[in-house]
Amino acid sequence: VRELSPLSIRGCMRRRRRTGRLRGWVAAGLATMARAEYRHVRVWSSPEFEALSYAPASAAEPVPLLLYLHGAGEIGEDLSLLLGVGATGTPLFELEAGTALPLLATRFAVVAPQSRLGGWDADRIARFVDRLLDTFRPRLDPQRLYVTGHSMGGAGALVAAATTRKFAACAPVAPAGAVRPRDLLGCPTWAFHGQNDQVVPAAVSERLITGLRHHGAPPEHAKLSLYPDAPTPPGWPSSVGHASTIPAYATPALYSWLLDHHLQ
Repeated sequence: VRELSPLSIRGCMRRRRRTGRLRGWVAAGLATMARAEYRHVRVWSSPEFEALSYAPASAAEPVPLLLYLHGAGEIGEDLSLLLGVGATGTPLFELEAGTALPLLATRFAVVAPQSRLGGWDADRIARFVDRLLDTFRPRLDPQRLYVTGHSMGGAGALVAAATTRKFAACAPVAPAGAVRPRDLLGCPTWAFHGQNDQVVPAAVSERLITGLRHHGAPPEHAKLSLYPDAPTPPGWPSSVGHASTIPAYATPALYSWLLDHHLQ
């Protein structure tokens, strides 16, 4: 898989790095341990990543898993960054706030690992997912694993989907890089991007989806949503149009579309 870099991830990291503090214990609903200070999310630790996790209280098992990969602004060793104001709209932010769409809150387990040094390594992601499945089997559905992410995490989601073949569908949001479209064939992909994005040009997503269609992906496996006036992330006034996370993850059809896909 060849990763494209229309902008410098390193530069994006410099613009968006922050600090904070948050601690907790393992995912509620997936395992029973001491409660953390959060209302809805918990911490789950593994040799690969520290992560925040969410599990629906009453969903029928096995539960689909949505893996969310954050952007450059949340790099570090402080999980509070994943719930900071700049993460408004992302799945765990909305789940913790109690404002997530009902379909997300009731049908999906959501896990968001934190990258300590920057970037997302597909092999490490694969080991992390395997460890989740081994730990929480049979509560997680191995045929319904989905990957999504924003900016740096959108690029990471695409690379993970193309190389690991563990995911039934992929939903990159304003991805800061892409993969060769033919390497993604067979993994349904729905990309979201702001046409006014001043951090990552919408052309990254447009080329990816156009390439998938050119290589024969059916329309439902190569979807693109563009926002003419995407929001700016709260707290990041220079990142104009980069918060397509806010409308993307508030799209009910996204979660229905994910559930329509499963591994054979």
